[in-house]
Amino acid sequence: MARTWISNVNNRFEQLILIIQAIALLIITIATAVAIVAEGYEMFTNRTIGLANLLLLFLFIEILSMVRQYALGQHELKLKTPLVITVVAVARYLIINMEHLTSKWILLTSISILILTIALLVSRRIRGIHDDEMEEKLVEQKLKSLDKGHSGTASH
Repeated sequence: MARTWISNVNNRFEQLILIIQAIALLIITIATAVAIVAEGYEMFTNRTIGLANLLLLFLFIEILSMVRQYALGQHELKLKTPLVITVVAVARYLIINMEHLTSKWILLTSISILILTIALLVSRRIRGIHDDEMEEKLVEQKLKSLDKGHSGTASH
């Protein structure tokens, strides 16, 4: 009897955590969408599109990719996505602040990009199978199952 009570509490706690995660993912998605629109509006009003703007939009896309990956996956984040986001963020920082940075700071920032890139390469080698290849296989499987489902309904 005590085990069923503990099991019920664990199940409810897990449901609560999943609800909180879903709300947080929704907030992140909405905030990112608002930031994309704001950046687009700023580029439109300034009538200029710079590399910093494009890198920022790329960061937003990667954040949305990370949300999608987490929400549609097994509620895990692959190491690749945060590393890519960090590399782009540091590169953007370097590009935007180039004229205000000392040569020592530029060198250190460039070394940090190199270290992050090496970490990305090492993480891909350690796993044995690239995340991209696994994701492509999963997408192919989903598309095949969708095609089977649509062809089955079309014949009726």
